[in-house]
Amino acid sequence: MSTIAQIQLRSDTAAVWTSANPTLALGEPGIESDTRKLKIGNGTTAWNALPYFISGVHVRGQASYTSTGSTPIATQGTYVTTGLTATLDSSTAYGISLGVIDTFGLKNTSGSTQLVSVCAAIDAHAGNNQTIGLRLAKNGVGITESECRTFSSNNDSPLTLTWLVLLAANDEVSLQVANHSATTAISIKRGRITLTGQNQ
Repeated sequence: MSTIAQIQLRSDTAAVWTSANPTLALGEPGIESDTRKLKIGNGTTAWNALPYFISGVHVRGQASYTSTGSTPIATQGTYVTTGLTATLDSSTAYGISLGVIDTFGLKNTSGSTQLVSVCAAIDAHAGNNQTIGLRLAKNGVGITESECRTFSSNNDSPLTLTWLVLLAANDEVSLQVANHSATTAISIKRGRITLTGQNQ
């Protein structure tokens, strides 16, 4: 009769690991039983400073804006934050919170670097015959390549974009808008930002 060998690894909840903050031996694995994340010891670095080896779970988050707001434009063609506060869908968020630098954004609270796919959309207008733009920003700095534009009329015009962004721990991604035709304020009715990603 053959037997199956059993190997048991150190495992506990994330809170217990953080509180105890042990130093794992070189090559020793430690598993967070509630998050399924894994760290591998190097013999010298305490738990809280060790990077995660494999997350096992994708980060995700989404926030939406359903009211009508106005974003002042001081300079034609210059991107600015919306100045609006989105609402985080906390029931589906994992490793993500609402932005702090920009409250129409999302913050990486997973504790590790994440490559995320970001989708953003707004319904906006600035009056007849004006071109308005939407782009993403990382920690308040615009991502030029993510820009999209539309021609505005008196009706709401949709702007939608998708972009890959590398976010270190506590980095944020948010929305910026511009009026490329004038300094007329941009009226935003409805908007959303979503992201999904996995540890790098």
